[in-house]
Amino acid sequence: MSVHFTAAIEQKVLHLRFGQAGVRNLMDDAWFDALEAHLAEADRNPAVRVVLLSAEGDAFCSGANLKSVQHGLLAEGYAQSALARLLRRLTTFDKPLVAAVHGLAIGGGTTLLLHCDFVYAAEGTRFQMPFAKLGLVPEFGSSYLLPLSAGMRLASELVLLGEPFDAATALRAGLLTAVVPAEGLMARARQTADALAQMAPGPMARSKHLLRQGHQAALEATFAAEGQALQESVQSPELAEAVSAFLAKRAPDFSRF
Repeated sequence: MSVHFTAAIEQKVLHLRFGQAGVRNLMDDAWFDALEAHLAEADRNPAVRVVLLSAEGDAFCSGANLKSVQHGLLAEGYAQSALARLLRRLTTFDKPLVAAVHGLAIGGGTTLLLHCDFVYAAEGTRFQMPFAKLGLVPEFGSSYLLPLSAGMRLASELVLLGEPFDAATALRAGLLTAVVPAEGLMARARQTADALAQMAPGPMARSKHLLRQGHQAALEATFAAEGQALQESVQSPELAEAVSAFLAKRAPDFSRF
């Protein structure tokens, strides 16, 4: 079952909420397509000046659905995939994107934040990029953007070991704008979104574009390299072992590879 998105525009801020109570939201092709479609519509709509992204349920996002990764993700090749379409949209989206994060942000739930202009996390939020633990590789351009924001040492620790980390570490890694009390999370994110919505939209869009244009070519090259690596990973016996271990609730055994 794909995650449900709701959208509401208030005072020039489009608030996108995804998920539902009692679940730990997962990404799949339908999720990528839905977010891309909402951002495309926001891009066209002059009534929207800022997008605020948040989640319902127990977690912001628990990463990719492993079953969909193994059997559906990149089935038509990376360039035609829903993930690639979303990445192209994110890198050309010139309106400010604000995220409010709570609970858990795992895998793509963490790397997506690298494309947001402002990210606020509730105290107690846990992050993780367990790609190597799952027989996968980083995505969302994170293999370029994370060393840029965190430095190579911390980026290597977070990606290669793949251990959970707290909001203070996420802040140190440049993934967050601020860590705030859970009860004030949405108010803080909304305060920033409202302030941005009062700015002149043309200069705002041009300023965001200027801040990012120097990285565009490197990001496009990274997307292609990550896509190739993901394509190889989803067909690998390491991923098959990781999925089997996950479903059996045991640690994967990579000793034979």
